Amino acid sequence: MRPDHLAGTSIPRFTYDTPTTPGNDFYDLCAGPEPLAMIFLPSFDHPITREYISRYIKTLPDLKGVRLACVVRSSPRQVAQTLEGRQLPFTLICDRPGVLYNFLGVETAGLLNWSFEAQRIIRSAQSRGLRYDRKAPQLLPLTLVIGREGAILFTHYGRNLTDMPGDCGAICSLCDEVAELTAARQGAPAAPRRAKAGPHSDETLTLPDLAGDLTGELPHLAAAPPAQEEDAIGKLFD
Repeated sequence: MRPDHLAGTSIPRFTYDTPTTPGNDFYDLCAGPEPLAMIFLPSFDHPITREYISRYIKTLPDLKGVRLACVVRSSPRQVAQTLEGRQLPFTLICDRPGVLYNFLGVETAGLLNWSFEAQRIIRSAQSRGLRYDRKAPQLLPLTLVIGREGAILFTHYGRNLTDMPGDCGAICSLCDEVAELTAARQGAPAAPRRAKAGPHSDETLTLPDLAGDLTGELPHLAAAPPAQEEDAIGKLFD
């Protein structure tokens, strides 16, 4: 179930893992004058995730005045094994248990949520021998624009599997529109709506804490089987 009225609230402070660094502070990621675009994707080995991460890397010079973070439902170890020591040029938050997905109400797709673009991406991946967990629920994307201290400035829940910014130019255009709307609201006679502090905003949580799991244990997946041919991830740094 999607939370209502997310815009104007804030995400609680928590720590997250990347493929190379555990325990990063989310509020540090949000700090600074530039907004943070967060794109919620399926697992890292999913063909749609690979396609869109490839697009973001190839169009990265168009990402100006905005920072980017992608969220994937994969363990840091799994992603690190896939990347084989290579670094992505933007933050990749690994949320294998789906704590952030559940907290923000990311939904699963039905038969009517399969866009033609998603079908094309899946068919292309299959033709190249790429494997992914077809039995896992297909997640609809979520796009957020985040300000300081986790303030949610904009949300867009995808209506289909590829309903998200297609490249870094589209991400910049979206953030520009959000900035204009925010400035217009602040210049109106009525007092602007301020972001409400999220629960525990004065302390740093781990992702399991955010879900109410205080054990701190995160499950790990075994490495995905190697593809028979070079896939999009293998071409990211060409």
